[in-house]
This record gives sequence, C-alpha cells and structure tokens, in this order.
Amino acid sequence: MLINNKIYNSRKNFDKLGIAYEKAENVIIKREVIEDINCYWFNKNESVNSKLIIYLHGGCFVFGSIQSHQSLVSHISKHLALPVLFIEYSLAPEKPFPFSLDDIQKVYENIIFQYPENDIIFMGDSAGAGLAVSVLSRLNKKGNKIPSCLVLLSPWIDLSCSNNSLLINANFDPILTKKGLEYYASLYVKEHNLSEVNPIENISGPFPPTLILVGSREILLDDSKSIYYKLLGFQNKVKLSIYDNQNHVWMLENIHTKESKKTLKEIKWFIAD
Repeated sequence: MLINNKIYNSRKNFDKLGIAYEKAENVIIKREVIEDINCYWFNKNESVNSKLIIYLHGGCFVFGSIQSHQSLVSHISKHLALPVLFIEYSLAPEKPFPFSLDDIQKVYENIIFQYPENDIIFMGDSAGAGLAVSVLSRLNKKGNKIPSCLVLLSPWIDLSCSNNSLLINANFDPILTKKGLEYYASLYVKEHNLSEVNPIENISGPFPPTLILVGSREILLDDSKSIYYKLLGFQNKVKLSIYDNQNHVWMLENIHTKESKKTLKEIKWFIAD
C-alpha cells in the first residue's frame, strides 16, 4: 500500500524528536532482527541480567521508529541501568491491526525463550502503551507467561476517543487533538470493529504491577484514569501519577527538565520495588 505525502512527511517530522536532545553518553545501540522484525538493543552487553525492558514506541500507530525514540530510550536505559529492547513494529496504514500486535507478541515470545529466568518489563508511550495493554491481554487469554511489570507513559487506551478530557483539555494540549486521534485510530482499526481492537474493551487479567504516568494538560488524561481503575480489578499494585502542567510524553520533548528527571526516578523506584 502506498502512503500519502501527508503521512510520509509527518513520519519524517516525528522522527526529528529523536534529535531533540543528545543521546545518553556511553549507551551502545545494536540492531537485531528478531522474527523478521527490526529491533534495537540499548546496552545489551552491559547488563542482560535479572531484568530487561521491552519498549514500545508511540506515534498514533502510524508514526515512530528508532529515529524518533533513540534519545529517550538511551536515557531510560542509562538511568535505570538496564538493557532495553526497542521493537520497530508494523505501522498503519500499510499494516493496520493486528500486525503490530503480532509483531510484538512474536518478539516477546522469542525473548522469554532466550531469557527464561529474566523479569521482563513492558514499557510504552502513547499508542505503544495501548499496544502493551493489548498484548498483555492476548498473553493472558493464551495462558502465556506475562511480563513482571508494566510502565505506561501517557497511554492511549480508548480508541473511541470519547473520554471527557478530550474536550476539557482541548485548549491546553499543544500536541494532540480529538480529530487527529480519530483519524489515526481509523487507519489502525481499518475494516475491523472498533470494540474488537480497542485496548480498554479487551482487557483480560491478571496484570502485573503497573505504573501509569500522565500530564495534567493532556487530552488523554482520562485514558490514564480509565486504565488505572480497570487494572485495580486485577492488581493491587497500580499507581497513577499525574504530572502538573506536563504535555503528552513530556520526556520525549525534553529529558533534562525537573519533571523528566523526577519521572525517571519514579520509574526506577517502581520497577525496583
């Protein structure tokens, strides 16, 4: 499928987020093809020990790559002192639902086969956080081993785009719009029924300890609240942290702010607990 110029140019612009600030010093990035899917290890040789992170990038299911997220993920790996595996999953509209979920599940199953003793941490931002929730629900339905921890950064969980914060925060969110999310959701859902695809409607427990981080200015604020209350039905250890005056995935914009540094510390504390 050929993509239009708007999507092509938007992808190029989105990738520029990866040079918004410098990558973390002394973090080594290595490409590895796993199950025919491009993946990238951050500091694999340094510490593939008891824990590793699988990172799922955001981008409305349409954008995102190692270029857009390399700087953010390098700082996450360095600060947490853990290896991170970044998955370049399939994107819509060329490969809509369920291609991305299939890619992530195949890589995850490969990793737990290679590292059966490791604790796997799922971490994702925006649409990537929604994909993490969907993959976890899939694994539960199959009776497979699930990750030991889940970290959601500004998650997009409800593709119906019907939560109140999409209207209440419309004048405060400089990044996302309800109309834009509805368009990108349609590219991802394609000919499928929305209820079949929507992460919030397909949650199947149990879920691991989960940390949810969201900015108060986001139109997706209520998505975080929805998943928080939903997961409390499966897991007592669920924490929702709302960061005042922060935009969507604020660490991607600037890793050096006081709030971003606080976020890294909170993630480190949560996954170590």
